[in-house]
Amino acid sequence: MVSRYCGIDISSEDLEHPHGFWYWVWRKNVPVVIVEGVKKAACLLTAGFAAIAIPGINSGYRTPKDEEGNVVGKPFLIPDLKHFATEDRRVSICFDHDKKLETVQRVRTAIKRMGKLLAVEGCDVRVIELPGPDKGVDDFVISQGEDAFYGLYYKAETLDLWQVRLFTLLTYQISIQLTQKYLEKIQISENEKLIVLKSAKGTGKTQWLVGEVAKTHEQSRRVLIITHRIQLGEALCKRFGVNYVTEVRDSGTGDLLGYGVCIDSLHHQSQARFNPDDWHNDTVIIDECDQVFWHLLNSGTEVAKRRVSVLKNLKLLIQNVLGSPEGKIYLASADVSDCDVDYVLALAGEIQIKPFVIVNDYQPNAGKCYIYEGTNPKDLLVALDKVIATSKLTPTAGEDFAKSETKSTINKQDKFITASSHLLFCSAQKAKSKWGTQALEERFRRKFPDLRILRIDSESVSDPNHPAYGCIANLNQILIEYDLVIASPSLETGVSIDIQGHFQAVWGIYQGVQSANSVRQMLARLRDNVERHIWVRNRGIGTVGNASTSMGSLLASQHSVTRANIALLSEADNADYSSIDQKFQPESLQNWAKRACVINAQMYHYQEFVLQGLQEDGYEIIDAQKVPEVESQQIVEEVKAVSHELRLEECKAIADAENISESQLKKLQDKKGKTKIERYQERKALLRERYGVEVTPILVWKDDESWYPNLRLHYFLTLGREQLPERDAATAKMQIEVGENAIWKPDFNRGQLLAMVMMLEDINIGYFLTPGVMFRGSDPASQKLKEVTIKNRYIIKNYLGVSVSEGM
Repeated sequence: MVSRYCGIDISSEDLEHPHGFWYWVWRKNVPVVIVEGVKKAACLLTAGFAAIAIPGINSGYRTPKDEEGNVVGKPFLIPDLKHFATEDRRVSICFDHDKKLETVQRVRTAIKRMGKLLAVEGCDVRVIELPGPDKGVDDFVISQGEDAFYGLYYKAETLDLWQVRLFTLLTYQISIQLTQKYLEKIQISENEKLIVLKSAKGTGKTQWLVGEVAKTHEQSRRVLIITHRIQLGEALCKRFGVNYVTEVRDSGTGDLLGYGVCIDSLHHQSQARFNPDDWHNDTVIIDECDQVFWHLLNSGTEVAKRRVSVLKNLKLLIQNVLGSPEGKIYLASADVSDCDVDYVLALAGEIQIKPFVIVNDYQPNAGKCYIYEGTNPKDLLVALDKVIATSKLTPTAGEDFAKSETKSTINKQDKFITASSHLLFCSAQKAKSKWGTQALEERFRRKFPDLRILRIDSESVSDPNHPAYGCIANLNQILIEYDLVIASPSLETGVSIDIQGHFQAVWGIYQGVQSANSVRQMLARLRDNVERHIWVRNRGIGTVGNASTSMGSLLASQHSVTRANIALLSEADNADYSSIDQKFQPESLQNWAKRACVINAQMYHYQEFVLQGLQEDGYEIIDAQKVPEVESQQIVEEVKAVSHELRLEECKAIADAENISESQLKKLQDKKGKTKIERYQERKALLRERYGVEVTPILVWKDDESWYPNLRLHYFLTLGREQLPERDAATAKMQIEVGENAIWKPDFNRGQLLAMVMMLEDINIGYFLTPGVMFRGSDPASQKLKEVTIKNRYIIKNYLGVSVSEGM
């Protein structure tokens, strides 16, 4: 039976061998399942699986210890298991289902340890998790049948993906468990300090928090709302009746009721002049906490300039609030996990707090979600074109607002009526992106000139001359005036589009630059249960650190590169860097590594993670119809042409923009709302400052293609090699000064180039960059390059971020 199910024949040699069946299993690399106990193994053998029994969850490996019980060596597989731990064999681990949290943690630790040892031997390790309530696999098979176990077996996750998924779970003891479509009033004792709310998208988390804010104000306490996007913060503050930080100075209430702030501004040099000691017996609300923390730990935006200060202030804030008699912290998100709660508790230090966890298990029927395959979203756009084209349009007199660049109030009766409107989400906005908001807006304008289109992205919402200016706070009133709304991740989180019956469908183009959770958040902004149509890239394009899905590997890489960078600085700069605090906030770095594991795993299996998450959100996933190649290829040519034309126009406009002074540039950089002309002036000034030459359209184009970092690296590899130590020392000293002698390792390592340049010198890359030199793969220099890069591929990945295939 085992042979029949695995599809591997048993030969006469196998039958005649003294060890018979198990010799065949070993020789033919038959997949095996490891279980607890002989009875469970016998059950699976009967069902057609080569099952190996171990007496307990920790019995598959040994950890050397001395007589006093101290670990004196690395763990290793027991000989009986190691015999079957052969390369490319699938080894599935299926342990018992348990309800006790402590037991679950012990089982997971055992799976990790044994699984890692099997993986080192080259096995394809999978984890089969029994869903319960049956405890053992034998009970499960008796209760649910063999077919049910086959389903679990074939859907089993790889060890890496299983470990990553653990970081996304919320396993803390639940204080209140609900099943409510919309959150109602929840009784929480005033003694609770850390309140964690996990509830599906669209179930009224924000509205529930409105009540909690009101309760805080009734007690004459302030509220601090922390977000990762300014527009999200402004929208929340409007709901909560609290000023956003930019409104405090001109408001009659000032910060009397508290205020909202982007986490980037959690330092004293910001507009908030933030001081954690100002907050004690107050309430802190971190909505979409998972995204806020990841933004804090890894974003390259404004927070990167003062990340150490922000991290210090967040830690002090948490300790001040949780350590005060009446202080409270709320963490809320549909995707809140142990990772978020662990982080807050770790930052709290010695303050012992038991989280009050509220879980709303209500799972809405989110409707149908059509997935479009292919290497690009052309089929999706063909489908959207057809829906728009078949909509009945009733044109009326009046100016063509679709072509207007000015903000105005629109009367629907003065324009035209469509039978349907559509919401299109994109993961990019720049003109250079064929599938971004700008190119698609222009393409739809040309194809459907009477269509009322609104583009919402970071540029349009901050442009006083654009119809989308400041629209985030009034989406429900504004969007009903449009037939097609094209939005970037500006509408990713924190906003609720509650319009019913206006949009016929939501469409999404996801190119792998957002996290899988962000894609799901975006699709859920419209609360109306209409069809979703999406195209998702199979593999994402933005990994973190050395791109590993192992927390240990990510951390080891950062530690190693930091040590090397400091050693090189000390030698080149002849200065003492030994006093640098390299161990700054290890709890934050650990949390960064956990989240980076999740992001990296999602990027490797991007579409899979997105679709799995959407199914968990209640969507029915349906394969969309394939579109004829001739029909869809026209779309590609159209968006290419539009994108190219827009880029040329933008590059010329930037090059032709008025030159401004340093003081004017500073004013523009500090300005919140900027017109298109002002953006072009600012960009031109920054390009002149960066390159030190006259700005031309070609220069703008090349800068858009990330020319600067490549040019800089080439310069320091060649002409500027002597200046590199001085440059790296200056960069390091600036980070050390801003961080008050502490460094955030990922930022510090990104800022250093000397190790990268020395690595390139070691592999003799300069020879291949010499003008006029011609070479073939068979040349000695090329063969030497191949040999050195393969041998040092892990080091190259750490320092250069480049993956080298062993079979190159």
